[in-house]
Amino acid sequence: MSHHLAGLARLLEAEDDAALVVQQILRLAENEVPGAVHAGATMLGQDGASTPVYTGELAARLDALQYDVGQGPCVDALLTESVCADDLAYESRWPRFAPLAVARGVRSVLAFRLSVRIGAVGVLSLYSPKPHAFTAAAERVGGSIAACAAIAMATIGERAQLRNALESRDVIGQAKGILMERYRVAAQEAFALLSASSQHTNVKLRDVAERLAKTGEFTPPPADRD
Repeated sequence: MSHHLAGLARLLEAEDDAALVVQQILRLAENEVPGAVHAGATMLGQDGASTPVYTGELAARLDALQYDVGQGPCVDALLTESVCADDLAYESRWPRFAPLAVARGVRSVLAFRLSVRIGAVGVLSLYSPKPHAFTAAAERVGGSIAACAAIAMATIGERAQLRNALESRDVIGQAKGILMERYRVAAQEAFALLSASSQHTNVKLRDVAERLAKTGEFTPPPADRD
């Protein structure tokens, strides 16, 4: 499996599309973890948990079902390193989720928390129609893949934040240059104009700058009155 992980590392270096990277990780988990038939990646956002990437519709439906009923291995995995359900037909931990999963043809679940230094970023969930599908070996392999997934998701998120910060700096610099030319002011005064316009119009500074840079439109702040 090491060559697969190396391939994912190269993909992570070259790819900014988080969905593509996570999709490759899920395919790896589905192929390499003994017993796994479907895989889904729960991601945590401001609006709660969601499963935007999965290898089969069943994984997405089962993840969503756990969010809806508020229980299940995916939910518990956010609080612990990993959760294994050997046979949902005889599972007492999740009385609302287990019968619904069995009715959909799933008997075993293996879920891993995706953790980085700042905390949990999501959950990797693996599903199987067979009872007792996941062995200790499956947990070891799945744990390694989950660690890779957590790093990938965190790295791409940090990269996106850095890219946004650099783009904001660039567009603000462009807007400052336009104001310096338009009003014959120094850089510091141009930035003060941008800030004052942002406060006056109740529009984010970056959006004020981007509009100015793209269209030349600018709402100057009202002149101070004595």
